Formats: sequence, C-alpha cells, structure tokens
Amino acid sequence: MIGIYEDSFLNYLKERFGNKIKVRTKNIVIPCPWCEYNKDKKHYHLYISLEAPIFHCFHADCEQSGMLPKLIKKIEGRDLSEQFVDKEKLKQVKKLDFRSSTKCPEVYLPPISTQTFPYKEMWLKQRFKFTNITSSEVKSLVYDVLAFLSQNHVTDKVSPNMKQYLHRNFIGFLTEHKSMVFFRNIVNGQTIYHYKLKLFDIPFVDYYKIPGLAPMSNTVVLSEGVFDIYSDYFFDYTGYKSRANLYACALSSKYESLLKSLVFHEQLFRLDVVILSDSDVSLDYYKKLKKYNRHIINSLIVFYNKVGKDFGSSPVIATKFVI
Repeated sequence: MIGIYEDSFLNYLKERFGNKIKVRTKNIVIPCPWCEYNKDKKHYHLYISLEAPIFHCFHADCEQSGMLPKLIKKIEGRDLSEQFVDKEKLKQVKKLDFRSSTKCPEVYLPPISTQTFPYKEMWLKQRFKFTNITSSEVKSLVYDVLAFLSQNHVTDKVSPNMKQYLHRNFIGFLTEHKSMVFFRNIVNGQTIYHYKLKLFDIPFVDYYKIPGLAPMSNTVVLSEGVFDIYSDYFFDYTGYKSRANLYACALSSKYESLLKSLVFHEQLFRLDVVILSDSDVSLDYYKKLKKYNRHIINSLIVFYNKVGKDFGSSPVIATKFVI
C-alpha cells in the first residue's frame, strides 16, 4: 500500500515508465505522458498525489492536471483507475468519491434584517471601520440563527440553550461548499469566541471564499479568519486586490489543508500564495509550508500587520516577507 493506492498501481507505472518513477513523501513523480513521453531527462514533472486521486504536471509548457481517470486514459487508452485506488483507505482519509466533484446542497439563508438585528449590523459596521460597506455585500451572512437552524432542519445539532445564545450574540458565515457555518461572537469578554456548526462531511477542508478581481490568475490570498480577508479585500493593504483570483480563509484549519482543498475544488495549480498572517506565526512555519508543498506552491509571500495581531484588527500596516 502506498498512500491511497494499491501496490499494483506502482507496478503498473513501473511497467510503463521503468526506473523513471520516483516515490516521494506526498507524491509519485512520473514522466508526463503529454509533454515528456519517451524523453530521457534527469527530472520529470508530473506529480500524482498520495492523498487524493489528482495529478498535475509542473512543466512550464504543459501544466496538464485533473483527476486520476484522465491520466490513466492518456496512458492506457481507457480508464482503469478504480482498480488502483483502495476505496476503504480513501474513505478513512477524506471520505472522497474520486469520480465526482462535490455538489453543494441547497441551504436556506434567512434575509438579513437590519431592523430586527440592529446591534449585529452596528457591530459589523464597526468591524468595517464605518465605511460605506453594507451587510448586503458580505457573502453568505447569517443574522437570524433560529431561522437558519429551523429552515435547514438542523435544530437537533445544537442544544436549546446554545441556540438562543447563538441567536442573541453571534453572526454566522456559511462556507463555500455549505458544509459548515462559522459563528463569531459579537459580545466582548465572552467565554465562547467562535463556534463551528458542521452541517455535513465533504472531501477536504471547507473554507470561506471571496471571488477576486483576476479570475484567470493563480494568485490566492489566504488568512485564518473572515475579517482578515475582508479587511484586505476592501482596503487593499497588500496591493494584491487587482491580482487575486480569490480570497479564502482557513477558519483555524491548517494552511496545508486549505491549499489542498483549493487545488481539488477550485482546480488551481502552481499557486502564487499570499498569506495574511497572525503575528504569532513564525516565518519558519511558512518556509516549511512552502518546502513540503512545492508541488502546489509556485511562490509564497507572507504579510504581517506591523501594528496589530492580524489583518482583522485596526489599524493595519502591512509588512511583506518573500519566502
């Protein structure tokens, strides 16, 4: 067994590519059947992930990518991928059906009533520094927690006392693939600061996303929290607003998990990554992140807020580090 694959998969690749196959910590590296077929080279560029049935060629003139069936069809002329993937192992890792992409279910978002929840609206305006930005510009926002729980038939996921607590004191953000609501307490000094309500399981980690202004770009701006990405999106402290494909936050998940999720769900490869870092995360962490994910990351730039804990605080003075 190697990663999610049967031993027969490695034998299959060796039969077709000989000793050109290299097994690394997180990938199998083979000659790309699109751009390196029958070529004798020192280094080959097609990476097959050991954690998900995806591949990507990192040769500058190729960059073929996709799911494993596409690769096997190119090599064999037909799809044999199911016989090489250990389905039970795959379920243990991420409960991923590799033959289909994740489909978002219908999730009801209650209308934002500023009259019913004026204190929530005022808190949000304060977070956005009393600019002209309104709650209608905030993606997948939840004020009416009780209505959300009731209409989506998930009241049994939260205790009665917690329902009322969330309804009074929290605003919510529905994630991109609608698998989770991330709630933020708007009252200072409370014991519970954040609350995650999981709606269902999906492959990889879910995330909150804002579309950027450059949909053809491979630049992604990442952070830990929702207000970090909104801060930079609205005020462009880093200068990347016009260059970003998207802004996404990990919601306390590891950046490595977020990057893998973006590769799978957004089909973005060789990412130019910009991270809006919390001040307590060292540059050494980001150096390791780039080193062990070099098959995904093309470049990595980290910004710290010179005068605050993160980009969600105020004021913000962005300080740049190229990793």
